[in-house]
Amino acid sequence: MERTRSERDRFVMRIDRRMRWNHRCARLGRLLGATGGLQAAVYDATFRSDAEAVSYFYALTNDHLPDLDHPTWLNEKIRWQFLHHRNPLMSLAADKIAVRDYLAHKQARIEAPAMIATGAAPDDLLAVDLPARFVLKTAHGSGQIRIVDGTAPVKRPELMRQLGAWAEFDQWRHTGELHYRDVPHRWLVEEYVPAIREKLEFKVFCFHGEPAFISVITDRDGDAYSRVNFDTDWRRVHFGSRGRAHDPRPVPRPADLDRVLALARLLSEDFLHVRVDFLKFDGRLVFSELTFASLAARIPLEPVEMNAELGAKIDLGRAADALANGRRVAAGLGWPRMAEAAQRAA
Repeated sequence: MERTRSERDRFVMRIDRRMRWNHRCARLGRLLGATGGLQAAVYDATFRSDAEAVSYFYALTNDHLPDLDHPTWLNEKIRWQFLHHRNPLMSLAADKIAVRDYLAHKQARIEAPAMIATGAAPDDLLAVDLPARFVLKTAHGSGQIRIVDGTAPVKRPELMRQLGAWAEFDQWRHTGELHYRDVPHRWLVEEYVPAIREKLEFKVFCFHGEPAFISVITDRDGDAYSRVNFDTDWRRVHFGSRGRAHDPRPVPRPADLDRVLALARLLSEDFLHVRVDFLKFDGRLVFSELTFASLAARIPLEPVEMNAELGAKIDLGRAADALANGRRVAAGLGWPRMAEAAQRAA
């Protein structure tokens, strides 16, 4: 596809027209008794191919269409994987429940927050003995999280309604991140990790098993946060995602930086590219998640030349070997059979 604004604008307008029409039709269908989720109905009627969907969600936040035939930018190469690198290990590792099996497989010497319960249907929460403080999240999405810190009472029916809404949401239909398509709809309850003196998130961007830079999140409050990027020697680097605020305050080099980098190498070595995320709360370092598309691989980097510079770190010529390895590891961990069983339970 052309990297021009005019071609991008025509493409987006064409999809937008289809989407508006299909949304009206789907809503009318619900009034006439049709069943099924609205998001699924609109998406399935709008997009005529996976390539169209992958391109559309990228084009919404860029001034050009992605080149998925000869990708050069980082986000183009990530989105190329959605179409041409259907690695089951990516789906397994994106599943916030199944990724714990991957941690065990890699013998990673780090813990994830303790898991209190899992379930498929919202009603499954009725049987859970919930502590005063906990975190409720989905295994199949991004940003679907409810933090209960014990400062205010939360009624269980409210949580079940939230789970019901999340159960109808497909991350892959929302952003075109197709590796989520095979992740079953489940939820989990994790321990609440307190942060009074220190609240940091380390997001280590890795290419072929080697960390390239670390994005540090400071002062997160819901969707609001500040960010600063460092290289692996803890020198501030002056690039980042467009429109994201940079924290000008100094962030001391963590005493356990070498451990963070070693863990990131271990947990990224099976993938072309992945972001390995950790939480550092009051001195306690825990694993958070593996992210294959930071900001859904939609937001470009600034300055603009960094898009191709970081894109060059992904060698798509190694995709076939990574795919074969991913299939082998995923099969050894029971995927996709485990995912199919969980999907039936949901």
